Amino acid sequence: MTAPLDRSPSDPISLAPLPRRGHVAAPFPAPLSALVGREREIGDVTALLRRPDIRLLTLVGPGGVGKTRLALEIAAAAEGDFADGAVLVALAAVPDPALVASAIAQALGVREVGDRKLTATLAAAIRGNELLLVLDNLEHVLEATPLIAELLVASPGLKVLATSRATLRISGEQAFPVPPLALPHAGESLTLDEVGAAPAVQLFVARAQAAHPDFALTAANATAIAAICRRLDGLPLAIELAAARTRHLPAPALLGHLETLLPLLTGGPRDQPARLRTMRDAIAWSHNLLDDDEQRLFRRLAVFAGGFTLEAAEDVGGERGKTSVLDGVAALVEKSLLVQSEQPPGEPRYGMLETIREFGLELLAASGEEDATRSAHAAHYLALAEQAEPHLIVSGSAAWVERLAIERANLQTAVAWALRTGRAESVLRLAGTILSFAYARGEPREGQQWLEAALAAGGSASPETRVDALFTASALAQVRGDFPRSTALSEDALAIARAHDYAFGQARALLALGITAEWQGHLDVAAARYEESSELMSRLDDAERLPHWALVPVANLADVALLRGDPALAASLAEEAVAGWREAGYLWGIAQALGTAADAASERGDHVGAARLYDETLTLWLDSDDGRGIAGTLAGIAGIVNGRGQPERAARILGAAWGVAETMGVRFLAHHVHAERVLAVTRARLDDHVFAAAWHEGQALAVDEAVAEARRLLAPSAAGPSPAQWSPHPGLSPREMDVLRLLVAGHHDREIAEALRISPRTVQTHVANLFSKLGVNNRVEATALAVRRGLV
Repeated sequence: MTAPLDRSPSDPISLAPLPRRGHVAAPFPAPLSALVGREREIGDVTALLRRPDIRLLTLVGPGGVGKTRLALEIAAAAEGDFADGAVLVALAAVPDPALVASAIAQALGVREVGDRKLTATLAAAIRGNELLLVLDNLEHVLEATPLIAELLVASPGLKVLATSRATLRISGEQAFPVPPLALPHAGESLTLDEVGAAPAVQLFVARAQAAHPDFALTAANATAIAAICRRLDGLPLAIELAAARTRHLPAPALLGHLETLLPLLTGGPRDQPARLRTMRDAIAWSHNLLDDDEQRLFRRLAVFAGGFTLEAAEDVGGERGKTSVLDGVAALVEKSLLVQSEQPPGEPRYGMLETIREFGLELLAASGEEDATRSAHAAHYLALAEQAEPHLIVSGSAAWVERLAIERANLQTAVAWALRTGRAESVLRLAGTILSFAYARGEPREGQQWLEAALAAGGSASPETRVDALFTASALAQVRGDFPRSTALSEDALAIARAHDYAFGQARALLALGITAEWQGHLDVAAARYEESSELMSRLDDAERLPHWALVPVANLADVALLRGDPALAASLAEEAVAGWREAGYLWGIAQALGTAADAASERGDHVGAARLYDETLTLWLDSDDGRGIAGTLAGIAGIVNGRGQPERAARILGAAWGVAETMGVRFLAHHVHAERVLAVTRARLDDHVFAAAWHEGQALAVDEAVAEARRLLAPSAAGPSPAQWSPHPGLSPREMDVLRLLVAGHHDREIAEALRISPRTVQTHVANLFSKLGVNNRVEATALAVRRGLV
């Protein structure tokens, strides 16, 4: 008997016959469009299904990720492995868990027998069969999972491939999270072929061509299409719905309309279930399966931008007397409304796909809880940023820089809310953190805008708080090269500080005016401002701040001495600053003053001493994760390389240095005047075309590649045969020795980072340096060499 012609799309479909039951199956359904970009998942899941120890495999993921389509493809690939074929049971239209047994029976052609329980009849019918049972859309009938367990026990030859937005939680279940489609790499200059190779882009193009046959991926639209796919998190349903819009909107215009996602992601095919015709309905299906406490937590967690930790979730989403946040977060992960990842040092992190987050924010706005939730979110992240300030200038600062970088989107959201709701003073208190973070990771414009907006808002902030904020805003304007604005902000700070007898504020305002003068080449003015600042600092008694700040004018006077052509005085002043800061444990200051001492040694022609100082300076900047300092030190190393008669190599390192600065959004490197001098000398020694080629090669280097190359150039082999005083093997820095010991002990990058309180990226740079200095190519060789030579 053939299947009735009037079967609805949601009725169960048999993929293969069960000859022993005399049932003639419906034909294997032929999908109307090709499956794009799932080759890896098909191979992985098929391999899992073939393992004898896996009998229940669940494809898990959010609505619209493509679980059903993937299951059909896998069943088609695997049905030949089963003597009795594969059978699909579509459960989306089954309203009650009690009816699941009937749906399975209908698909298998099994009829009820008298008063016998249908479960028992099913178990008897499939006993001895070798069958793949595909159960699609189980998330709303999870109470029926004991039936699945019974069938698996009754028939050793049965395997179940399930799809669900939540795991089934049955013993022996193997979950397979279905990821979104892979995206083009972000932040890189990709070729057209590289963009087109990304599965998400391939799906977009295929579905756009279905709507508009002349559509093609071109150099003109590739960037926009890649951005659309990233905006949609690679979610197949969202990509398909967006691609259909290209019939009326070119890709660049479509991208502009995706500031809000859900209103545009509608109009899916009429032959699809209603829940998959719009992105909002796909998400609502999952949301409606949550209990009240889970729904409350879900909408509150939508306030987080870029993810969150469990601690943050407890501060923002928790409510006394309700389900624990840990249990609630675990439930939302299990039901595919949250995605779990890991952040250093091994702490779990959670987030939402953007379409799901937008849905959650709509619910939050309608709930009457938005103001309280956003205020709690802002309070948490502003407190975190304020807490970070003292940690950003001492050993271990890289871990805090990394933590702030991870939370950048949340900090942006928190600051915006604080400014909008009249809490400007809380933003002004972040001045110290904003300055240190901007020096390390760039984007000074954003920090300056935050502070100036908070200053303009007025409020009840104390004069001291306002002066401190003005100082930071002026420093950020400096590194952007906006000297008129920097001067105006510093002068405002000086006037307020004098009016309120705030001596420390006066000293820092004078310091800022000196830096602005120095960077413009007004060395006499700069020296006078630094001396005034130093004099004020010497009269103060501030045990918390003075150990760090009192020596800044001294270190800056060392820079002025160097620029005036007195490297001996520069070295003496720099050594004074280094000694004081070593005692105070001020990592940023030590690196800054050591950089001046290295520049002075290079100017005197002491390339051996300069190389040693630059090596230590670079290590400290790496430990601080300070990009501006790393860039300035690279430029200084280029000066040594140039002095050895290798201007082309110097130009390449200079390109890398300025590439780091440009990536950060800053115009001036650390010790930038000296760096500019090195640049001018190097450019003068090379033909324009040769210089430009080397410069562009350097700009293309990643930071760790540039650091490793610079350190290779400091080594004696790179200097040629003349400097006989160099040892055949340059020594490892103390930090590199620490990394080497942990590497030999078998620790991974993340474990080393946690042990040394530095970022994983810094660990990777140290490892690259170790390979260069030891002359090895991998960790195995490095370990063997270290043991053989007794280095650890």
